Amino acid sequence: MQAARSVAISLLEGSRAFSAAVAAQAAGPTVTLSWGVGQQGALGIHSTRDQHEPEEIPDLPNNIAALGAGHYSSFACTAEGQLWSWGRNNEGQLGRPLAENEFGCSPVPRPVDALSAHHIVTATGSGVASFGLTKQGGLLAWGTSKRGQLGLGAGITRAEQPRQLHLPAAVVHMSAGWGHAAALLEDNSVWTWGWPASGRLGHSFAADAADEEEQRLMERCCWEPRRLELLQGAVVRQVVCGFDHTLVLAQDGSLFTFGDNSLCQLGRPSQVQGEAMQPRDATAWLINPDFDCGRRIRFRKVAAGLGHCLGVLADGSTVSWGWNSAGQCGLGQFVTEECVERPTPIYGIPTNRHALITAGRVHSVLITDEVSERTSAFEAQGVGRTQLTMCHSWGSAQAGRLGSGMYEDALFPELVPDLDGEHIVDVACGLDHTLVLGLERC
Repeated sequence: MQAARSVAISLLEGSRAFSAAVAAQAAGPTVTLSWGVGQQGALGIHSTRDQHEPEEIPDLPNNIAALGAGHYSSFACTAEGQLWSWGRNNEGQLGRPLAENEFGCSPVPRPVDALSAHHIVTATGSGVASFGLTKQGGLLAWGTSKRGQLGLGAGITRAEQPRQLHLPAAVVHMSAGWGHAAALLEDNSVWTWGWPASGRLGHSFAADAADEEEQRLMERCCWEPRRLELLQGAVVRQVVCGFDHTLVLAQDGSLFTFGDNSLCQLGRPSQVQGEAMQPRDATAWLINPDFDCGRRIRFRKVAAGLGHCLGVLADGSTVSWGWNSAGQCGLGQFVTEECVERPTPIYGIPTNRHALITAGRVHSVLITDEVSERTSAFEAQGVGRTQLTMCHSWGSAQAGRLGSGMYEDALFPELVPDLDGEHIVDVACGLDHTLVLGLERC
């Protein structure tokens, strides 16, 4: 049993959710909370009402080990690998049937019986499709996508039951955007599939729909995973899909970005798009500003929302860039630009290399520790993970997105009072809702 766990940890080293799962299993019973927009049932609280403060999800077991979210759907994986889902299901993205009294969505979490033969360690989704990653590195998809996001083959637009994608090696990390998806494999290759507009796949350089006819884009749709050849040679740690752009984080802290840049979400100048404009190599995608006295910026982890991005740097500081219409970049009242062109430091929060970050449509969430750069009690006891006890949120406060009980937008990170001092091990954002996994107090 111990040998099998060691193999799994090695296989999924790049997965934040699986790391949280290991910690949660070791530390004891868990509790799952949610807040934000509830109209699609994504909060899991037996209601479609909005929630302005964290609310415990009542039906989940106390051995949840990892969380995930689609745009309007939510997922929780138990330590034993059972997947639970709730939220919008018009496109079949929950992977299970609705109850007789449920119409279009399910505000009550229930297990996905179709995946009972698999040990699911993490799950995520987009607006219409969902994905589950198994302990062995298999990737399964379900839901609906007319743009190839399921990745199951030419013309396959719906999977009522979860189906496995065909990939040449085990998957260690994956992410879904709007119409596209990306996966990092055990052999260090990156694969993308789905809608090609704006070059978000990295191997099709079609312009966006405003410049190219929908039919021509459809002809370039990638119905199955395809290797991203330009990244060969890079040792990759993480792949992240924003709404219409993609981030690839290398082990050395370099960050490659490609796709739409209309909101400055790439964090670097755009290149001209079009099939004839294929980059010579991936260095054209690097975020490489002169930053902090001329030293090159090095990322430790990244997250992407609809049009803005967050990054934790090697020194534990947090940066943001991209769309800032509601203050979702967290840069305060002195940064008035609607779009922030390059990674910019967020001040006023403790630096922490182990911090968790996630982003929605117009809000952001950071899970961190209250003291900068210290060895936590957990590390001192040999557990090996920082104890994260503070939750900050910022951006749009509409419909409870911030979870702080406030009704005014937050232009810089503000504490979520109900979670102050709680031991938090995982977090996930949909477009307008947030899920948090914490340890139960003894």
